[in-house]
Amino acid sequence: MMKGNNPRYTYKPGAYDDKKYQLSRTGIEEFLDCKKCFYLHRRLGLKKLSQIPFNLNNAVDNLFKNEFDYHRRMKTKHPIMEKYEIDAIPYSHEELDIWRHNFSGVRVDLKLKDENQKKDNNDYQASFEDIDSEKNVSQIETDIEIFGAVDDIWVKPNGDLIVADYKATSKSFDNQFQPITNWEEVFNGGKTYMRQLEIYQWLLSEKGFSVSSDCYIVYANANKDKQEFNDVLDFEVTLLKHEGDISWIDGILKDVYKLLNSNDIPDSDSECELCGYVVDANRLIS
Repeated sequence: MMKGNNPRYTYKPGAYDDKKYQLSRTGIEEFLDCKKCFYLHRRLGLKKLSQIPFNLNNAVDNLFKNEFDYHRRMKTKHPIMEKYEIDAIPYSHEELDIWRHNFSGVRVDLKLKDENQKKDNNDYQASFEDIDSEKNVSQIETDIEIFGAVDDIWVKPNGDLIVADYKATSKSFDNQFQPITNWEEVFNGGKTYMRQLEIYQWLLSEKGFSVSSDCYIVYANANKDKQEFNDVLDFEVTLLKHEGDISWIDGILKDVYKLLNSNDIPDSDSECELCGYVVDANRLIS
């Protein structure tokens, strides 16, 4: 059965007078994975393949949030912060629940930037000539809103915010269970998670907050090598630190905006498994 059109996620150039097109952090990751799949989904409206929900992971997320929320109310450190000597406590803010909700999140209007340019332009649909030229343009308004739902935010004594995200898995190393202690033990070196943290840092920075370059994954690894289940999953919880770099994000968002306003379907990414599957399937049945 052919997948239907998905208007909620479909960008329509020039159609946003009183609202903005909402592009999530996941959408940015789609663009980085494969521009053709991104275009088919976000510009032409082809629905993505359904994914199996990660209910156990979501349960761990909720339990972590309950723990950190307790220490947020008490204005104390969570034990994992004590263990790793993190000089911070969970951050309190009236909009925190909004920022953590999947369908609201931290939101900012996308403005295309050029450090060397200055010019006022209030049009949502800026021309690419303005974007790419040497004209004096500092910021160009767009009709796109970027958002992402952060798991948690901590705050240092100096007021700098620290982005944190919760992850859960169950994996062994050399057939022996052990906690996850470094990024090399995470799929693909943790590159996707690092970008996720950095986009959250960028969002908070764009909202005017002072954000630390330090960010963390609270990683829970379930022991699957026990002899018995006994209705209990035993986790080893560790903290992975990353020093975020948000300098790449503005350039990528400019590319995203240009592609969404283009009528040319881009090529597949050479590593895209879905595009590769379609090519192979068509070859077999042709």
